[in-house]
Amino acid sequence: MNFLKKWLFRLFLFIVCIAAFLAASDNSAEVTLVFLDAESPRWPISWWILSGFVIGVFFGLLLTAVSTTKMKLEVRKVKKQVSKSHGALDNLRAADELPVRQSES
Repeated sequence: MNFLKKWLFRLFLFIVCIAAFLAASDNSAEVTLVFLDAESPRWPISWWILSGFVIGVFFGLLLTAVSTTKMKLEVRKVKKQVSKSHGALDNLRAADELPVRQSES
């Protein structure tokens, strides 16, 4: 199943790249973007589309790296807790195997 997911994802990425290339080659008019009072340099629409795509991919990878790092740290913490629990359980099992002295009354 993972093999199928991997290849479907690769096919999806390939289709997105082809669509971005076709959109870039079809849009060659130069435009200036205006944000409040700031104006951008005149670039073809294709450059704006591709730069938006690249920035989106970069931020997606950045967010994925942050969440993956958090999850790895959490897994490491839980593994340490499990290791401590196993050690304590082994100590309790070893203590149960020792003969217990009964007080003579």
